[in-house]
Amino acid sequence: MTLFFASLWARLSGYVAAAGVILSVLVGAFLYGRSDGKADAAAEVAKNNAKARTQSKEVENEINGLDDRGVSDSLAKWMRDGKR
Repeated sequence: MTLFFASLWARLSGYVAAAGVILSVLVGAFLYGRSDGKADAAAEVAKNNAKARTQSKEVENEINGLDDRGVSDSLAKWMRDGKR
């Protein structure tokens, strides 16, 4: 019986080794793609944050340049009291 298993292992060991190599290449490619995706997402978040900071600074500069009447008129559209 052990001779049968030894003979079977001798014939299949090359296939098992090839399957192991293929599996390790697939897992490596998956993990590489996953880490690359995380880096892309982090870059996108940083880009969006920079854009939001720029837009916030522009609004702040615009408000700082207005007098009290201009600020009141500018913010009136956000009021809920129906006075537009």
